[in-house]
Amino acid sequence: MPDIDSALHSTLIDAVYAHARDGVAGELCAAGHGAHAEEVIDYRTFWYRAVECALGLRQHGVRTGDHVALVMHTTLETMIATVGVQAAGGVLVPLRAVARPRPGSQHAHRARDAMALGRARWCLTPPGGTDAYAGLARDAGLPTVALPVGEFVPAAPAPVSAPVPPPPVALDPNGAALLQFSSGSTSAPKGILLTHRNLAVNLTALNGRVRYHCGRGVFWLPLSHDMGLIGCFASSLFSGSSVRALPPESFVRDPLRWITELSDFRATHTAGPPFGYELAGRSARERFTRPSALDLSALEVALIGAERISPALCAEFERALAPQGLKPHVLLPAYGLAENCVAVAARRPLTPTTVRVFDRRALGEGRLVATAAPHGAAGSPPAGTQSLVGHGTAVMGTRVRVTALDGRRRDALPDGCVGEIHVGGEAATARMVTDGRWEPVHPDGFVPTGDLGAYVDGELFVVGRLKETFKHAGMVYAPGDLEAVALAACPPSVTAAVVVPVTPEDEAAESVVLFLEISGSPVSAAGDAGPGEDTPGIADTVRLAVLREFGMPVRDVFVVARGMLPRTASGKVQRTRLAAAYVSHGADGVPGRRQPDSCDVAP
Repeated sequence: MPDIDSALHSTLIDAVYAHARDGVAGELCAAGHGAHAEEVIDYRTFWYRAVECALGLRQHGVRTGDHVALVMHTTLETMIATVGVQAAGGVLVPLRAVARPRPGSQHAHRARDAMALGRARWCLTPPGGTDAYAGLARDAGLPTVALPVGEFVPAAPAPVSAPVPPPPVALDPNGAALLQFSSGSTSAPKGILLTHRNLAVNLTALNGRVRYHCGRGVFWLPLSHDMGLIGCFASSLFSGSSVRALPPESFVRDPLRWITELSDFRATHTAGPPFGYELAGRSARERFTRPSALDLSALEVALIGAERISPALCAEFERALAPQGLKPHVLLPAYGLAENCVAVAARRPLTPTTVRVFDRRALGEGRLVATAAPHGAAGSPPAGTQSLVGHGTAVMGTRVRVTALDGRRRDALPDGCVGEIHVGGEAATARMVTDGRWEPVHPDGFVPTGDLGAYVDGELFVVGRLKETFKHAGMVYAPGDLEAVALAACPPSVTAAVVVPVTPEDEAAESVVLFLEISGSPVSAAGDAGPGEDTPGIADTVRLAVLREFGMPVRDVFVVARGMLPRTASGKVQRTRLAAAYVSHGADGVPGRRQPDSCDVAP
């Protein structure tokens, strides 16, 4: 097997071409729903089909710089078209995987807005979806031409005797390659324009940090999201790794499908958000009550990111799957965002995760002050402290600085000072589009992320989202601070605690609303629990825990069934959406059932 030096590749297209030409022994497949219907191909066949796709697009009228939307279903056809669009010189505009969006639905609005924001000239759709996407374009007054992707991706294998075809179009590394979208967890999504050079720099850096080279990756994240598209799929392609892609819905139906595929594929790499590892670990603890035939000993990197990481999660997941051969320290905390392609900072593989305990009062004042206090017997931080996970150092080609929150100064704050994280370097975007307006990033090249963080002893710690922080009694808090305390006070049936700051129109001060996700069949869609669960008692316990730890009353507590809270594609709870619904409509506007405060109930 040839040695892959990803630094030699100036574009993703160059990398895939080189792998096909050099005979890299990787395999690519999309698992799909049928256990035996999938197709497995090598890099030579993958590249041949991608070139045929690119040539077909060029013949149909696609020109260099044209924005081409692609509905990102997790199929081999879509994976090939992703490379084919860029090989044709097109700018890829990924759309969420909905075959035929229903008129007036949220999926339809998102697809229409993405095509409009991305100025899509073309849209490649799944079978049966051409009319639906053409209709969305007409409704938005767009000149978009909808075409079935299947017409451009040949099913025939590469001729055995034929030479490996070169890229059909010479790509400018500084030319646009991809318009991806921010998650939109706290605001309207932004279109983020990335060049071929941005991608190549970030993919080179990510591969160098986590050692993807010629590995074997299993992923279930949506291909429309930066972590799935770039952090998983493109990273594997760039390094010549084998890829097995699972549709996200397969994970939703059964989180252990992911774990089983890791074993069957002898995967070395995978990735996911914290909630994915929490669900998979919980399922493993429930179902692996005796030794199983699964073997996870090949796994070396399981990237975890996209939202705040609970310090206990990594240890709990690894403990649950250690009987299946999972190595210690496989979970690798990482920080990234679409404005920097995907990767910003990460630790080295198979190194212990850094968990530091900080003084909570100092944190509320904007400083990370480490304490020597040990964790309690149950692994929870002692009262008055907050545990945070370290995210390592910046990857190659990326610069990170923490700046003052007042916006008047953009130079780096001293070690231990909490501020907004800004990213710059060769992987960072130079242009973004919001509300139809293309805007350059700040003249100094650094992009504000909206995330709060600080450096401590050379390692980046992420505190929370700037727009989600709130004040109480003169102190600044992130929802995650309260969520950790609330969840620690709950029984195991509570899988997540979500804090939403709200400011009703007739009140001057912010308060918090708390949602408790409860798993298992005893919970109805309305948030009712069965006879084995005392939800009013749980709610009162959580209220008391938050009041004791923070001196902060909880305005309302809602119990919801798992999966009811609105989340982004990366799994982030859309707190802004929940807050707006609560302020506008009260308990009727949010999911779940309100749990009355026992102090408010007449005896």
